[in-house]
Amino acid sequence: VGGRGDGGMSMVGDNKGGAEETLVELNQRRQDMLIELKSYESNSRTVSSIAPGAQTEMSGAIPRDTHVNSSLEMNPEIQSGELVLSTNNDTIIKAVIMFAEAVFEEEARFVYFPNPKSTARIPIRPPRDVASDMIIKVMVSSRTSPVFHVFELDFKLPRFCMFIPVQEDVAEPISSVSFNFPERASRVAAWIDGAFMTNTSEGLTMHSEALSVAFVSLRDAKPLLIKITGEGGAAKMTIRTDNLEVAGDFVQEMCAGLGITELESTADFPYDMEEFRGVLMKVDEHNAVRQKLTADMADSSNAVKMFVIKAEDARILQDMSLMRRMYGQLFDLNRELIMEHTKRATNQAELLAALKEVNQMIQKTARLRMGQAKTRIIASCRQAIKANNIHALFKIMSFGKE
Repeated sequence: VGGRGDGGMSMVGDNKGGAEETLVELNQRRQDMLIELKSYESNSRTVSSIAPGAQTEMSGAIPRDTHVNSSLEMNPEIQSGELVLSTNNDTIIKAVIMFAEAVFEEEARFVYFPNPKSTARIPIRPPRDVASDMIIKVMVSSRTSPVFHVFELDFKLPRFCMFIPVQEDVAEPISSVSFNFPERASRVAAWIDGAFMTNTSEGLTMHSEALSVAFVSLRDAKPLLIKITGEGGAAKMTIRTDNLEVAGDFVQEMCAGLGITELESTADFPYDMEEFRGVLMKVDEHNAVRQKLTADMADSSNAVKMFVIKAEDARILQDMSLMRRMYGQLFDLNRELIMEHTKRATNQAELLAALKEVNQMIQKTARLRMGQAKTRIIASCRQAIKANNIHALFKIMSFGKE
């Protein structure tokens, strides 16, 4: 009975503490709203005491129909996109707060304009290709007012906004991934328009079977070519880019956007495969070094046991000279073991880093497929590595199977 009573007291105490926290939070919100209400009332009294023609300039009031327009423009000169914000009248934008994941270093950015105008341009350069929903808070006021009116906007940042379309011929990348899929070129073009901010679908009809577009990345100026050919409803798409990660992102995003659940592909990325071959050689070297260091350490451990036994025998026989010599050799051997352990730890760290690169390469090539093919290639690659069959590993990455 006493135990139940203590538990009941604890529960009451917890509920009381939670109620107090809620009360404090509500009281704080009440104070904030009262301060905001007083600000509105003060501003309203100021506006009512000023002549109608001077209200915008002399007070914090702005026209009732004021709104903020937003758009994204790509600027090749600065290798970045620009978020363009503009008001529909003579009000000015004094500052902007933006919130977005994977776009800014700390998921937020504050921009203040020393010489505010009706239009503001803010550089946007996502570190990687990722779609993001931005929340933008724009501080708008009249030109002489210290009072800000905050407009909150929602802006969707397309995943591949850092790629700009090009009309002239560009150098064709050596690497590519190709696959067959039962989708019309017009539907793919409509998806490209949303993901890349283009008008590729213009001029295409529902029965169009061919499509060819070219983009250039603003990050590294590398081209991305997309080509669709087909006859009789059997379409083939070829994506040419020397960036394996970009190709994987494109395939995954396109499959998600078009509702494709299964996709087999053939990949040809000679540069990445050559680098991967070097990584595999590093793994073999580190494994060989690890085995050698392990064997040397085992020999040294046996030597330690021998020196300890000899030193103890000399102590029992009161042979101090032999005992000191044995302990001296034991000290030197212990120092060597510490150095060997440092080498082994360094080699192990480098081995783990190389194995991580191997796993990342497997994941990148798997992202060129969808559904069961994606799952199968991961399992097959790991089996090939376990069997040390490098030839089969490269064949699986390229064709999806041995």
